[in-house]
Amino acid sequence: MRGLTHPLMLMAVWVSVSLFGTASPLAADLQRRVLTPSFTYNDAPNLLANAQGIFLFWSAGSGEGQVNNTIQQSFFKDGQWSQPKQVIEHVAASNGVHLPCWNPVPLKGPGNQTALFFQVGRTREEWKGRVMFSYDGGHSWMKDHALPRGIHGATKNKPLLMPDGRFLCPSSNEEAGWRVQLEWATPFRERWGWSRTKPLNYPGEYRATDPAILLHDDEHIQILCRSKQGYMTEIWSHDSGKTWGSMKRGTLPNPGSSMDVIKLKDGRFAMVYSHSASKSDRMHLALSQDGVHWQGAAILDKNPAQHFDHPSIIQTQNGQLHIVYSVNRRHLHHLEINPSSLEGAPIVNEVWPVKIK
Repeated sequence: MRGLTHPLMLMAVWVSVSLFGTASPLAADLQRRVLTPSFTYNDAPNLLANAQGIFLFWSAGSGEGQVNNTIQQSFFKDGQWSQPKQVIEHVAASNGVHLPCWNPVPLKGPGNQTALFFQVGRTREEWKGRVMFSYDGGHSWMKDHALPRGIHGATKNKPLLMPDGRFLCPSSNEEAGWRVQLEWATPFRERWGWSRTKPLNYPGEYRATDPAILLHDDEHIQILCRSKQGYMTEIWSHDSGKTWGSMKRGTLPNPGSSMDVIKLKDGRFAMVYSHSASKSDRMHLALSQDGVHWQGAAILDKNPAQHFDHPSIIQTQNGQLHIVYSVNRRHLHHLEINPSSLEGAPIVNEVWPVKIK
């Protein structure tokens, strides 16, 4: 098993500040930590909680698609994030060429196994899926390997463990436009078994990507996707994923930026996203009982001079919500929220409720 190495550029000071004043509906139940790595480019952050604690993974380097982009990780302990450690840089075995690494997606596998999916390629159209495994919770990693042809693994949001023991991976590719596919992974040591659906959208109708999974129960599964049309799209299965309906327009706006959603311990769904048809200068938190009717819970960030994207949300064993997203592809914001403080107001006709600020 390979240990992690320190990159040449270390993390700058990680500042922890309060997000809102007492006028906020979240009041003192939210903390924000502004993470400023010394890399020029920091994007696609993703969180994983396990028995070891909370891990943060992201793509870092000199710019989007640059050959020196690696996957970095940090560990959260005692209210502080550790200095970043390099998980992987990709050098093609055939010719020694460096290729950029994109979109790490961690997954708690069976037993003491942890998987980390990521993409390599000069552009998104050339992405090839890869995976690597850890057996100490994510502190050290085995050698990565390529996924089967046509399989990408999870490309932005986390897979979900299904009742039959397989993982359902939300996946997409841009080889022929923005297209969504779902992939089934059967865990077996380091060589998992794979199958996939056909593409679930036609780009001429819906240009959608970055699916997120909402598991309602053992039979009913909802998929939400970002799109280039100014709104989220959705797909449903009512037979545990054996068949899927047609992609349709969802009930929330979307500016073409990604979102993440989880099912809380109290049964509600919580989603982090940009509530706008055209602007990624804001980040919102919404709640829902059914995945269709949503309530605005908080505006987490809003600044016309900034670009917010790639949110990731988890709930830890103590019930706290942890959210991370990129700001201008330079900084990472980590928010910690007590979900008992969250009270929503209905979103009607895609309009954010005025009283939720």
